[in-house]
Amino acid sequence: MDLIEKPYRFVVRLPNLVRDQIAEAARYHRRSMNSEIVARLEQTFSGIPTQHSAEQLAPAMHQEIESLFGRALAAEEEHLVRAFRRLPLEKRLALLELIN
Repeated sequence: MDLIEKPYRFVVRLPNLVRDQIAEAARYHRRSMNSEIVARLEQTFSGIPTQHSAEQLAPAMHQEIESLFGRALAAEEEHLVRAFRRLPLEKRLALLELIN
């Protein structure tokens, strides 16, 4: 007997403009708004985001707040840490296992 995983139900508040943009994109792609949101989230998390895309998603003052924690890193170390943090959990765990 195969167990079918039930989708997780998650309620989110959207600004009206974002809701309208999702509805328009869903109509264009001929799918439901839910399917449009899921497709876009899957695309977003499908690989390592570029530094530019990660910076666009970061909250205001994120860089400044991050710099307050811990010692200063060399540029290469900072690049590695930021790339690691952008990886999906399973890829972070696989990388840690590879290193250890």
